Amino acid sequence: MNTLYEKLKPELKEVIENQSDKYPSLVSGVIFSLKENYLWSHLTIGQARDVIYFTDISYSQMSSYDWSYGERFFVDNE
Repeated sequence: MNTLYEKLKPELKEVIENQSDKYPSLVSGVIFSLKENYLWSHLTIGQARDVIYFTDISYSQMSSYDWSYGERFFVDNE
């Protein structure tokens, strides 16, 4: 089973990594969370919020389905 980081859409991974110069600690925390979890539902609310924030997706663009399953962020490799 792939981690959330491995399943993250390449364009979103790039957006997150590009912000590491400006927010090194926060971005490394987001990346760590994604590398340590296999399911969106295993993230804390704060971790999910940080993923959304650092992918530059507006909270207003998020549906309840996006909040529940996070499929907007990932490619299905399995």
